[in-house]
Amino acid sequence: MPRRKSSSLSGKLASIPDRNKSSFKNQTRHLKSLLPLLSRHAQAFWYVITVVLPVILRTGQRPVIFSKYSGIGDIICTFPAVLKLKQRHQGATFLYNCHADYACLPPMAGITKKVTSLLHAGVLRHWYGWLFSAFYEFPCADEEPDDFCRQYVVREYAEAHGVSVEDAHPRLRIAADVQSRVNSVLRAAAKAACGPAILIYCGPTWPVRAWPAESWKALVSELQDHGYSNIFQIGVDHHLSATSTSRLPEIPGAVSLINLFSLEETAAAIAASNLFVAVDSGMLHFAAALQIPCVGIFGSTLPQLRLPPEDTRHCVVSTAACQGCHHRIPRIHWETGCPHDVKCMKMIPVAEVLKACLRLLDRV
Repeated sequence: MPRRKSSSLSGKLASIPDRNKSSFKNQTRHLKSLLPLLSRHAQAFWYVITVVLPVILRTGQRPVIFSKYSGIGDIICTFPAVLKLKQRHQGATFLYNCHADYACLPPMAGITKKVTSLLHAGVLRHWYGWLFSAFYEFPCADEEPDDFCRQYVVREYAEAHGVSVEDAHPRLRIAADVQSRVNSVLRAAAKAACGPAILIYCGPTWPVRAWPAESWKALVSELQDHGYSNIFQIGVDHHLSATSTSRLPEIPGAVSLINLFSLEETAAAIAASNLFVAVDSGMLHFAAALQIPCVGIFGSTLPQLRLPPEDTRHCVVSTAACQGCHHRIPRIHWETGCPHDVKCMKMIPVAEVLKACLRLLDRV
């Protein structure tokens, strides 16, 4: 009996280190899971200390914040609602919160020059909302797992906050020195001294929105055959979406301006063009806001939910039965996954896009 007790005791003693190791691993795992949460709270607190409190101390008033931490087009589409909402808060200090790469957009629309970049604005609203006289966010129904857009997104954002806006994109203003600098670049890069300037934008974008590079190549060739030689390709090799294509193909026949411009300079290049051709993207929203004739190429999304009526008339929309799947529940894709191999974009004929381009070029 004593030996058995000794054996049992030694077994218990031997098992203690294993339990301690397991407990330590669990504690470490819990701590790691807490770190992102602590980081978000620390960032929100720092935002209050460095942005909000200085405004209150300087003006004696709580600021108004508008927040849309999303893509270029989404941000631009909030501006008509924001301009109307500003009228509710005469004399207030206005903040616009968005990704730092898009900080030039609110000043271009005359919203505010005070632009911040706090990713987790929800934490700020929940714990520090009382420090703002108003806190406006702009969730899009298409971003929700169980909802989808049912109307022009500019109007959707406005109605969500009880204001009325026109069915039009906001007007954007480009600094004169920026426009002059970009105009000089385009003149120097042009293949012909005269003739319309055509800009194309192939991406970067979500794979489910991409039109094949071979189709772009064929379109440029057709435009050249019709006598249009000043064709420029804009874009960058990187994209904020991790799922987007990482390398942008250069389209033969087009003058490559890839990676050449800042965001505001890209807008200036679009403003200097006579025709803009693009997939559904933030750049297409630029064209609409700058009132530049544009041809949008749509597959998984619907142009009438993205662009003003005047611009949707010139869009080329896929005839695939599943076209517009982005606005359905359940969605059959999300940025990359498509059970039909993105046939909606692949089946869009070059001839249809060319026809839309020539129709607009005839007006130049």
